[in-house]
Amino acid sequence: MAKNEFFGWKLLWILWAVIFLNFAFPTFGMSVVNTDMARAMHLDHKELGLAYSAFSLMAGLPAPLAAMSINKFGIRFTMVAGALSMAFGALLMVFVAHTALQAILVLALPVGFGAVMCGTLAPQVAMARWFHRKRALAIATVLSASGTGGCIAVPLLNHVIAKWGGDWRAAWVCMGSGSIAAALVAALFVKESPEQMGQLPDGDAPGALTATGAAASGAAAEVKPRSSVFKTTEDWTLGEVFKTPSLYMLVLAYLGFFAGFFIFIAHGIANLEGLGHSPAASARSLALVLFSALLGQFTIAALGDRIEMRFLFAVAVCFFGVGIWLAARAVSPASLYFYPVVMGSGFGASFTCMMAILGNYYGPKAYPLVLGVTMPFGTIVGAIGPVVAGYFSDKYGSYVYPFSGVAAICFATGVLLIFAKPPVKPRTTHAGRDKIAAAVQAT
Repeated sequence: MAKNEFFGWKLLWILWAVIFLNFAFPTFGMSVVNTDMARAMHLDHKELGLAYSAFSLMAGLPAPLAAMSINKFGIRFTMVAGALSMAFGALLMVFVAHTALQAILVLALPVGFGAVMCGTLAPQVAMARWFHRKRALAIATVLSASGTGGCIAVPLLNHVIAKWGGDWRAAWVCMGSGSIAAALVAALFVKESPEQMGQLPDGDAPGALTATGAAASGAAAEVKPRSSVFKTTEDWTLGEVFKTPSLYMLVLAYLGFFAGFFIFIAHGIANLEGLGHSPAASARSLALVLFSALLGQFTIAALGDRIEMRFLFAVAVCFFGVGIWLAARAVSPASLYFYPVVMGSGFGASFTCMMAILGNYYGPKAYPLVLGVTMPFGTIVGAIGPVVAGYFSDKYGSYVYPFSGVAAICFATGVLLIFAKPPVKPRTTHAGRDKIAAAVQAT
């Protein structure tokens, strides 16, 4: 086995490609596509927000179903099913969606379902299985596919729509083709776990010392980690996870950076055009937000295995708050290139921290279920946000109020995250197991 090349790094880039093709383009490209669709269907800002909310709600609410599919049928099956669902949704958007209600239903059902099944959840579970010592690096790198795909999707789809005479349906032809390609890549190359390949996490050889100082062969003795970053070596149950206060502190962070990001994706271009910028300049600015997310993700990749994640998370959330506050006031041409860097890097770092810290705190076995039950909360606030922001925009003629409200929430949750300390697994569980083992041994 020592002679075999570690497959985890190859799998990372395979999953990166799948996220790029199937998840990033629809998720971020819709900021351009839906704006043109709204013009064609004569939708107001609230209806525009509702269309994106329908997608975002279904792109996260069925996360428990995706987690169960991963555990029962595997990562590969889940991702292939999701990609095919996304492709079917794109087909419906091209040929069936002619009214606002039809578009909302398609975005909510096959497109949203495809995003949650073949989005970031399954690749994150895979990285948690394949990596321990380098988990933050692996998760941050695979999630960078979203930012990379987004910063390419926005200008590319804007160009496609313009080339086809303003027909927003042409963009869905491109996105559907990408989903079919993603399904093929996942079906051919995705592997479930290191054990399937006769390997160990991080490519360690049997008996080699891991970052925690424990033998990879599974020595039972408690050891003191050499890293300053907490990464549990214990298996948590979902019931134990829900009893830890830190979980709720982490989840509350969704109210700021996650809801705020969905608000900006849904209304960012409308906000910038309302401030006097051209559609092309607004699209470039949004693309810069997504590109800057890579800066945040690679920052966590470099620091996430060295500095305790909750401190990085707190700083990142506050960065996003500053960025969205500036976005509501981006009236000068220069501001189109400043707020995106602050906002994008803050979101990229925040999202990566959220995904990595759950694995660090509760372990790879509980990870898919923890993601499955926490992501719907983020999805709900992310879905409500665009509708509320659209309502305030229609009423007051500006996005200043909703954007500033998001900034205030970010600052508050940034402070709260500092106190989200690593949880301690209840010792009663071990005591109960010891009693049972002793009773069995006595018999």
